[in-house]
Amino acid sequence: MQVNAHWNKLQACVVGSAYPPEFYSFIDHADIRSNLETIAQQTCEDLLALQRLLESFDVAVTRPSVATNVDQVQYGSKILPAPLTPRDHFGVIDTTLFMPTPDALGVWRQMQGADWPKDPPQGITEYDGHSVESLYNYDHSWMTALPNDYEHIVLNQDVDTAMVQRLGDTLLCGNWISQHAHISEYLTQQFPNKTVKLLDTQGHLDGSVCCVSPELAFVSPGMENYFDSKHTEIYTLTNSINKQFKTAKNKIGQWWLPTDLQHTEFDQYIESYLKHWLGDIQESYFDVNMLIVDPANVVTSNYDEQVFRVLEQHGITAHVSPFRHQMFWDSGIHCLTNDLDRQC
Repeated sequence: MQVNAHWNKLQACVVGSAYPPEFYSFIDHADIRSNLETIAQQTCEDLLALQRLLESFDVAVTRPSVATNVDQVQYGSKILPAPLTPRDHFGVIDTTLFMPTPDALGVWRQMQGADWPKDPPQGITEYDGHSVESLYNYDHSWMTALPNDYEHIVLNQDVDTAMVQRLGDTLLCGNWISQHAHISEYLTQQFPNKTVKLLDTQGHLDGSVCCVSPELAFVSPGMENYFDSKHTEIYTLTNSINKQFKTAKNKIGQWWLPTDLQHTEFDQYIESYLKHWLGDIQESYFDVNMLIVDPANVVTSNYDEQVFRVLEQHGITAHVSPFRHQMFWDSGIHCLTNDLDRQC
């Protein structure tokens, strides 16, 4: 199993999972619970539709297991998010799988003092001055089901394919802080035969750039100069909020839901308890967040006439797999998936 270039034929991948509607039974407020159940139901339906679309291209799909009871993923007042966006947490480059510690204790081990026990004591509210909420971040235990037939498996390196794009002999790498090298220096050491190119994305690379083929790149504004326009057609996209809401952009916050799911108590609940599940749609370009199935097919969550026309000019067909609550989850199709194996 390996991934050398992300435009090669996709053979196996992960599609993320959301908590099911029944997960939210612990919420007493009927309207808040109903909203989250609706979002959960529709999100699960859309993920299943994406899985079936990929399977129609003979892609082997793995789905993460999820908790069905909040007690399994609640630490103090913090409820850990579901593995909805596997792209954010691991990556395959050539024959190496980079992944975090595959259980819920990764943060505990990173912070672990010399006299700390191997596992956190049961029922703690704090430990050694740290609140229980700060000792847990994600539950990666579902990753134990990933294939292990890679040449190398590297744990606890901050390498994922939301921040790295694999283009054969070249690796593109984004960063979080302007002018910061992020993991580009580490990748240069790990892959001395590749050219590692740092892009000043100040956020997820797959929210700024998608090299659909050696001849075509979709980019967010400001990324154009990283590409050779003599050999690559560069198409600059419009911010998704600007496209959908036009002049009403300033009235939209970091996440958005349709009117029938909006009310003040719900907004307050999300901001108080579940905000760490979400991103910031003000920065999002969902059109760039597409998944390449093979050199002739891509999957996207939206229809855009101009984007589709450009793809068609390059002999590429776009397939829409709707993700109704992408403006809530701040996730496109690329975020919701992660390649495990591509044809070389």
